[in-house]
Amino acid sequence: MKSVSAEIDMVEKTLRELVRRPRLIRSTYWSTHVEGLLARPGLRVQDKQRLAALLDLISAVAPTGDLSQDLRADALVAT
Repeated sequence: MKSVSAEIDMVEKTLRELVRRPRLIRSTYWSTHVEGLLARPGLRVQDKQRLAALLDLISAVAPTGDLSQDLRADALVAT
C-alpha cells in the first residue's frame, strides 16, 4: 500500500501545480489516471478520499473549451 500512497502523493503534487495553469490540464488523461488508481483493490479510506478530491479538483479547473474563459481563469489564478 505504501507504493500506492506514494503514487497518489505524486499525482496530487502534479495536479496542484497544474491548477495554476488550467489550460495545461489534460482533464481526460488525469481523470482516467485517478480513476485507475481508485479501481485498485485494498485502498485505504484516506487514499480514496484524496483521489476523490483530486477528481473534484480536475473537474473544477478543467478548460471550458472557450479560449476567452480559459484566459480569464489564468488571470484569476495569477492575481
